[in-house]
Amino acid sequence: MAAYSKKRGIKLFEGFAILLLMQSTGTFLSNYFNLILPGNLVGLLLLFLALVLKIIKLDQVEETAGLLLDNMMALFIPLNVGLITILPRIRQEWLAVMVSLLASTVIVMVVTAKVVEFSERGRKNAKQPS
Repeated sequence: MAAYSKKRGIKLFEGFAILLLMQSTGTFLSNYFNLILPGNLVGLLLLFLALVLKIIKLDQVEETAGLLLDNMMALFIPLNVGLITILPRIRQEWLAVMVSLLASTVIVMVVTAKVVEFSERGRKNAKQPS
């Protein structure tokens, strides 16, 4: 049992190091090249690219990513505390906040539907014999 736990710990550490490296690299690139995209997103795109190109194997980061997803609520505590500190400002700008929330939700829903339609169309075309 101790060997399994040590192996798991090393695997989790390896995955966390890879995720942190990608995020740090993304932040560096975003700041260095003065990109519009935030560093976290650039890091996520780098991770995706590394996974697609098989530079990083999925099993190297899968367990760590699952652990982070399982504990995601705890990771949002700083955000919630920050929201409490700007609550008076949100009360002043509630209409703009609500309009932007609703508009972004509708945009995400429409884009998601179009992506699903596109992928389903491609899947149907791939199944039909030429």
